[in-house]
Amino acid sequence: MVNKIMPADKAPTRQTLRQLRNDLSLTQRRTAETQALSLLNRWPAWHKARVIASYLPHQSEFDPSCLSQQMSSQGATIVYPRVTDDGLRFHCWRSGDPLETTIGGVNQPLAASPPVTLSQIDLFITPMLACGDNGIRLGYGGGYYDRIFSEARGFRLGVGFSLQRVEGWETEPHDERLWGFLSELRLELFSPKK
Repeated sequence: MVNKIMPADKAPTRQTLRQLRNDLSLTQRRTAETQALSLLNRWPAWHKARVIASYLPHQSEFDPSCLSQQMSSQGATIVYPRVTDDGLRFHCWRSGDPLETTIGGVNQPLAASPPVTLSQIDLFITPMLACGDNGIRLGYGGGYYDRIFSEARGFRLGVGFSLQRVEGWETEPHDERLWGFLSELRLELFSPKK
C-alpha cells in the first residue's frame, strides 16, 4: 500500500499510478491475476453471483479474464460495459464476439449485444487506478462508475494490483465507494458505512 495521502488535484496521482502499473512485467501481471483468483475462490459470495459485470482490460489494467472465464464455466452470465450518451450500459459478450472501440481506445460490446439491467447484476468487477481508505475509488475521471453505483445494488468489487491500494485522497460529493478490493495480496472487504 502506498502510505501517502493523495492531493486534491488527482491528475498527477493518476499519472503516477498509471506509470507504476505500466512498469509491471507480463510475468508479474499473470502471477498477480492467478493469485487474485485463488483469493477470490475462498470468498463464498463469489460463487453465488449469477450475473457478473466485468470489463475488457485496456492498456496496463489488471486483466480480469481469468476471473470471468472461471465463473462463466460455472454457469454465470458475464456482461461488459458499453458507453452510451447517458453513461454505461451492460451487455452480454463472449470471447470471439465482435467488439468496437470507444473513448480512449477502450473495447466494448456492440449495441446489438444482449443487454442486462443494473438490477440483474449481482457483482461488479470494477477497473480503477487506485483504491483508497474505506473503498474510495480513483477512476479515470469520467464518473461512469460513480453514476452506476449510485443506482446499482450489486456488490462493488474493485480489482487491481497491490500497488493500487493507497491510503486515500480528498473525496468529492459524487464519489461512490467500493465494497471490496481484490489484489494479488488480499481480498479486502470494507465496512458498509460511508
